[in-house]
Amino acid sequence: MILIDSGIDLSYNTLRRFYGVVKGTKPNSRTLNTLSIYVGYSSYVDFCAAYPQKKNWDIHQKIYNSIVIDPKYALELMNDEFISPESCLELLITLIGGLTVAKNVEILKLVFNSPLLDPKRYNYSEILYLGNCVGPVFKQMETPIQEFISTKYFTPTIFNSFVDISSLNGNYGTYCKNLANKTTNKEQTLFTACIMELRKFLNNQPVRLVTSALNIKQIHPILYGRYKGVEILKKNLKHKEIYTQKFIKKIAKKKNKIDYLYEFLFACILAGEVQLLKFVQESTAHYKISKPYYQEYHYSLFELRDAIVKLKSGANISKKLIKLKNEALFRNSCRDFIELFISILDYHNSGKKRAILDIYLAKARRLNYPIFDEAYCRNYFSK
Repeated sequence: MILIDSGIDLSYNTLRRFYGVVKGTKPNSRTLNTLSIYVGYSSYVDFCAAYPQKKNWDIHQKIYNSIVIDPKYALELMNDEFISPESCLELLITLIGGLTVAKNVEILKLVFNSPLLDPKRYNYSEILYLGNCVGPVFKQMETPIQEFISTKYFTPTIFNSFVDISSLNGNYGTYCKNLANKTTNKEQTLFTACIMELRKFLNNQPVRLVTSALNIKQIHPILYGRYKGVEILKKNLKHKEIYTQKFIKKIAKKKNKIDYLYEFLFACILAGEVQLLKFVQESTAHYKISKPYYQEYHYSLFELRDAIVKLKSGANISKKLIKLKNEALFRNSCRDFIELFISILDYHNSGKKRAILDIYLAKARRLNYPIFDEAYCRNYFSK
């Protein structure tokens, strides 16, 4: 049969040695190439390159076929088969999306209790990707996420990575408040406290000091930036530049120091602290991106900061505005806020045209936070 299909003859003893029926040397390239041709490949090199992919396709097809018909079985298949983290994420996103549209909360609970969602399996970029693919679907479908608060992995994968600040008066804010009352994890306690103070700020309520027993080494860099950024939101905080200077000095020796800046910058932008933004810009101009994927995902905040500082200096930022409006890297969870600030910049750059102010007001109504009134836009650069 091998001779008929390949035109090459392999001896009986060669096959016996190949399958370990008798002891012998390792198969040579002629034997490997011949057997590869027999099973449908052009060579052994082609077989090594293509077979794993085909096997992967077969597994994926089996799982995809089961997602709609029997999602529980699809989850079992994913648990049983060895699948790379990247492939697993894509399958999970598809599975969760299908279950969300079908409003199958019970199977979703199984998913968020599955070891497949264990954050230890993935790096930060992958968790961020998962959260920002699943989070918008949950939001659009008005999924009752309170149902998942008792699951093992919903909070560390979706809730923590898709920080839906546009829904702090809604579903996300309610989940955050309930989690704060239940969690015993110190980092989670700090995270929820920061989110609750941000909600106060957006609702024109006094922001209080957030405290934590954790030191900078025990807190994720992005959470640490959020933690320190809450102080900037306090309207009665004195000597904000000194406070910011101490913050910059504290992170200066960190290898991933740029990660500490994202949420701190966002707080400065929200608070309209343009002078602080300029100070941070000058103090951290030498910071470089070292992990392109997730850092680029946040990096657009730096673009927004630079536009704000440049406009404050009296320069025209029309070209920067075009770039910002076309920017694809803004995180889904803060996209509405970024678009709001782009309209503020557009308003001041255009000579305060009423039509652009109306665009801002329409975006502000969609966010529905009291702080974003007409005066906020008009007076943004007046501090």
